[in-house]
Amino acid sequence: MRKRGIAYKLFLIHILLFASIFIIQIVFQSTYFEPYYIHTKKQNMEEFARTIESKINNHEPTDTINQYITQISENNNTIITVIDDQLQHHYGSSLNNNYTQFVVRTKDNKEYKIVDDFFSIDYKEINKENSISIEGLLMDGKESLVLPNKIKMGTRVLEPTEISTIFFEGFTNDNDMMNQQPKPITIEGKVISKPTENKSFTAQKNVLIQEMIVMMDRKEEQTFTNQINTVRDTQTDINNLVLTENVEGTDLVIFAVTSLQSVDEVIGTLNQYYIILFVFTMIIVILIAIIFSKTLSKPLVKMSTIANQIANQNFSEKYIVKSKDELGQMGEALNKISTNLEQKITELVHANEKLAQDYELQLKLKEKEKEFVANVSHELKTPLTVINGYIKGIKNGVYEQSDLKYCDVILDEVDRMTEMVQEMLDISRLESPIYQLTESTFDLWHTFLKVYDKFKAMADEKGLQILFEIDEEAYVNGDIKRIEQVITNLFINAVKYTPKHNRINIKIVYLESFNKYMFKIENENIFIPNDEIEQIWDPFYRVEKSRNKEFGGSGLGLAIVKQILERHHSSFGVNNTENGVEFYFDLRAVSTDYFDY
Repeated sequence: MRKRGIAYKLFLIHILLFASIFIIQIVFQSTYFEPYYIHTKKQNMEEFARTIESKINNHEPTDTINQYITQISENNNTIITVIDDQLQHHYGSSLNNNYTQFVVRTKDNKEYKIVDDFFSIDYKEINKENSISIEGLLMDGKESLVLPNKIKMGTRVLEPTEISTIFFEGFTNDNDMMNQQPKPITIEGKVISKPTENKSFTAQKNVLIQEMIVMMDRKEEQTFTNQINTVRDTQTDINNLVLTENVEGTDLVIFAVTSLQSVDEVIGTLNQYYIILFVFTMIIVILIAIIFSKTLSKPLVKMSTIANQIANQNFSEKYIVKSKDELGQMGEALNKISTNLEQKITELVHANEKLAQDYELQLKLKEKEKEFVANVSHELKTPLTVINGYIKGIKNGVYEQSDLKYCDVILDEVDRMTEMVQEMLDISRLESPIYQLTESTFDLWHTFLKVYDKFKAMADEKGLQILFEIDEEAYVNGDIKRIEQVITNLFINAVKYTPKHNRINIKIVYLESFNKYMFKIENENIFIPNDEIEQIWDPFYRVEKSRNKEFGGSGLGLAIVKQILERHHSSFGVNNTENGVEFYFDLRAVSTDYFDY
């Protein structure tokens, strides 16, 4: 199954959220908007009726009441009329010639207005330019208003019902559109026009008249109850709200009709509008959802990539924080995790490397310890064997007790053992962590001269030439006794291993960039194998493996030199040069400006 990415999920969530909101809105609107609208209309009509009733009971002027009715009628698309139980008009809209259905022009060019017969004839079938013949009653003094009793269009005949007769019997006021004695009339001609009033107003008018007719039919029963109903006009097929309310303490009845065509039209228009809006909005939402999901998911995807790299121990890539929100804080936390994890892993690797090195060093130390013990045993075994042999020889009479040369040999071996033990004690003291150097300022040149004077005779015996290349003064800081020991060991080694009648070169030079003095001693015509250079500092190690007494020594001298120089934090070493072997070490220089001469 294909794995869905977070961008796809965010996109889908946005689309579903929008679609859900849109559908819920349409459902609620379809279900509750029309009832809410009708309920609001009813409340408004009841409030208008109560206000009109209050004005009538307070005997306010007719003009004031009519002005109020006209105002609310215009503002609310409502027809309001107040009549008595004899259908006589008192306030609001009256039945006048505004209820004209169409106009007929006769052959003698006389025009007649055909007035509404109050639902008794279906006028929808009559159109402009129709030839028509009408029998009816002439209703006004100007002889222009005709109430039809029979309408002929070709072979079709339209006749009113008894309702119109009943209705018009109730109109006796001179202000109404009917005469008290209407005259019969027959006219023939063509329909030249129809009224321009809108369909909604026609429906309101038709329903109002219909309700008045119903009231007239029930007046003998005295059933004029307050009510508000929804009535559909059969001629225009429009629903209307009709309010009927008695004015308390009078014989007046308030009729109010308001059209519901607007809500039907609005809902129908909205349904079409919502289809267009849904398509258009869906396109916008899809674009926004794509952009938003990509924008939101991009840092998450980046963080996921970095997290996978961290899981694979790749800490090179970091999240670039561009905001201070939760995503930015998550990115910073991821970077901290990466940095801390990298640091800890690096520390762990170094610790493991150090542990491996320490383990390897421990193995080497154990090997060196075994080698040291073996070397000590071997070095001590030789003089002890010599001493033991000479003493047994003297005791057994092999050697004459008066011959002192045997005693000298024994004493030489004892001195050799003493020297070896002393050197081993020296190494032990120098390796001790509590050992402290006694530091002071001294002249390195004079220290060497002191050693040279002491062992010059040894060099002369081999016919060695000692060459000096030094500054007049070389003041340094260190433990003068230990540095003298270093120079002594290096000089004695040079004398021992330099072939007869060769040179030993001594140099003391100032290294200005390091503020140090460098001591160098080179013995010519002798070399150390390159694979053994690093080992000559080990205890008991000697390049000359035969341990010939001609070269003497125990192999501890250079080990002591190493310990002393490491304590001084000096740089030291040994190199094969073109002429021979060169040992060197440096010491921190001290300015002579502080000395008094």
